[in-house]
Amino acid sequence: MQDLSLHILDIVENSIRAGAGRVEIRLTEDEENDVLTVSIRDDGKGMDPQTLRRAADPFFTAKPGRRFGLGLAMFRQATREADGSFEISSTPEAGTSITATFRLSHPDRKPFGDMAATLETLVAANPGVQFGYEYKAGTEVIGFDTRELNGHE
Repeated sequence: MQDLSLHILDIVENSIRAGAGRVEIRLTEDEENDVLTVSIRDDGKGMDPQTLRRAADPFFTAKPGRRFGLGLAMFRQATREADGSFEISSTPEAGTSITATFRLSHPDRKPFGDMAATLETLVAANPGVQFGYEYKAGTEVIGFDTRELNGHE
């Protein structure tokens, strides 16, 4: 995957397959500390401890008929290439949270990509799922929540 928006698309699609009714995506640029944080949280079915331990293994997948699960492994590798970190936590029946950090100025950090198109695709293709999105850089905050669009604050 060439950019972060495609990694985010892949992970959110996993959340939706796991039955998430709500997915929250947050991107935070912290120039002072030279850190970019990408956080994705869902309220899907979550993972048991055994599945969680293997979730980022490229030779493991929970998808029927597939032998490989490259999405999380590639995202984790992207963080390592940009001097960052990758954390995943999950609780059965309570959801999953992924936090990836990157050194903001690292030359190997993937570009953001077309986040607007990614979000548009997710919202249009999944009308039954609520999405929250926030991008923060310094004092600038941009975001939306489909609950507001649907009048369900």
